[in-house]
Amino acid sequence: MAKNHPWKTLSYQQIIDTPYLKVRREQVAVPGGPIIPDYYIIENRGWVGIVPLTEDGRFLINNQYKHGIGREVLEFPAGGLDAHEDDPLITAHRELMEETGYSFEDEQAELLAHMYANPTGARTLVWWYLARNVRKTGMPKIDPVEVIENRLVTAKELLELIHNGSFAVQGQIAAAYMALERLGYLKVSLPS
Repeated sequence: MAKNHPWKTLSYQQIIDTPYLKVRREQVAVPGGPIIPDYYIIENRGWVGIVPLTEDGRFLINNQYKHGIGREVLEFPAGGLDAHEDDPLITAHRELMEETGYSFEDEQAELLAHMYANPTGARTLVWWYLARNVRKTGMPKIDPVEVIENRLVTAKELLELIHNGSFAVQGQIAAAYMALERLGYLKVSLPS
């Protein structure tokens, strides 16, 4: 394991400062290396993703346009923590209902992992939950800028979508594999 050699921040300037996104430009000194005059760091409150599994064992996924890449993607419901949400599970409930009209009981949810979205240039923590026995209990409350089509797929279909490149967002794939392994669809054999 490499030794921790933190970079030294020489100065910084806040470039963007909104309730949802902050971006700053830093001048940093790399130990034993150069000074980088313009290293950008993105900050936000983080976001939560939900791997929803219905009572009949199907995964609920979204087909949604993402402007950053200019195309639609298949993904699990997810969204940013609101300022008043100090528990990511609250965000998981809200996002699942907003995007799908489905809900779950707290005891049916388990934390799969928390991970960093992009540690090179962002301070964004992501929480992933597996929510079992989700049920349609309401109507989606979709943001006016979102157009979401919900789909139900089996574990086999989810794997096929991953392998053919249709379900292709990296953190989403990690969550899918963690959920499939947790549910017993994948057997992981580690060397002793």
